[in-house]
Amino acid sequence: MTILHLQRTSAYNTHDFEQCVLAINAGDTLILIDDGCYNVTHKAFLAFKTEKPNIDVYHVNEHAHARAIAVNEVQSKPITMAQLVELTFKHDSTITWQ
Repeated sequence: MTILHLQRTSAYNTHDFEQCVLAINAGDTLILIDDGCYNVTHKAFLAFKTEKPNIDVYHVNEHAHARAIAVNEVQSKPITMAQLVELTFKHDSTITWQ
């Protein structure tokens, strides 16, 4: 069963990201949306990318741009809201971390 994890909050403000990382398994996907885009600069994100390098990570490009966050495509791949909707249909379930 694959899960689409939508991370909406910043690890600088809550512990939701750390909980999300613990719940992610092989085959799951992580999408950074809203303030979750800030996580690409947090040490917890860097540790996550090292510990689970095979997990696909995306960010909603419009959300990162609105927050003036420069995201390297090695960290996270940019997607549109339309692509986010498509990904919801490719997973068995969705969890929103907020």
